[in-house]
Amino acid sequence: MEHTSVYGWKWHQHDCHKEEMHDFISPNKGCKQWLQHVKENKTSYLRIEKDKDGDLIIRGSLIYKQNPENQSEFEVFYFYIRKNSFMTVGLDLSLITGDYRDPCEHLIIEEKTSVEGFLVLLGELINHFLDGIDDLELKLKELQRDVQQNNHTTLLNSIYDRRIELINWSDLTLPVHETAMAIKEAYLDEITETNTFKRITTRIDRTITLLSHYRGDIDTLLNLEDVLSAHRGNEIMKTLTVFTVIFTPAMGLGAIWGMNFKNMPELDWKLGYLYSMILITLSTLAVYLWLRMKGWTGDLLRGKKNHKHFD
Repeated sequence: MEHTSVYGWKWHQHDCHKEEMHDFISPNKGCKQWLQHVKENKTSYLRIEKDKDGDLIIRGSLIYKQNPENQSEFEVFYFYIRKNSFMTVGLDLSLITGDYRDPCEHLIIEEKTSVEGFLVLLGELINHFLDGIDDLELKLKELQRDVQQNNHTTLLNSIYDRRIELINWSDLTLPVHETAMAIKEAYLDEITETNTFKRITTRIDRTITLLSHYRGDIDTLLNLEDVLSAHRGNEIMKTLTVFTVIFTPAMGLGAIWGMNFKNMPELDWKLGYLYSMILITLSTLAVYLWLRMKGWTGDLLRGKKNHKHFD
């Protein structure tokens, strides 16, 4: 499919590799490698070079849609930008517009130059990423409320899932940012002074800022979960230690009177059982009061009066 701008430049849009693409690209070795890349590879890459007439060419590919839960499921498109035209291969705009926005073909061809038209396309990719990042923001807010209210042990898995999702959007955004910087490198003031470039790069910067902010939020949640887990572990160990110490007299006396030696004078005591119960009770109570006076029991033996993170 071919789109012609009112300003004369053209956008060649192909669903797959076709033979007529050979007539569009420069015959140099690098551009032929790009054609081979279209046929065989499924990765993001970027190159800047000159054709035989000295005009700049920007060529490469971008992963523009990826499943955060299975990153082997993704969509990639290939681009080839010249001064008066650009070509895309394998780009399905319906995947990035969805139900949220109208198709963006008319926005692209309304730009004055092919480079600005491609920048608009990058802007639409970023809009698609921002939709996903907005969904991530909602999940993070729900996760933060969950940490605050419930603090259950499965939260670490939820935090991990959100981090993977954030990495996914970061991995998609970075190549787009790199492509915009490559356009700046190639055309310098000719493109950087245009409103289109300023608008799209600002949108990219906004996206990167959001990703950085949410990365900080997730790191904070992970650190908080580490602190809570360490505190819970310490409280458990402290509780077990206190109970072990409290019942040490009972265990010690029980071990002594559980012996089967022939000469044990306590066996002949008429009230031996009562005396042993009193001794065990008093010694256990004495150990407990001693720990309490030292302040070593803390809140371990008290009931929870209200819901707190460190209860």
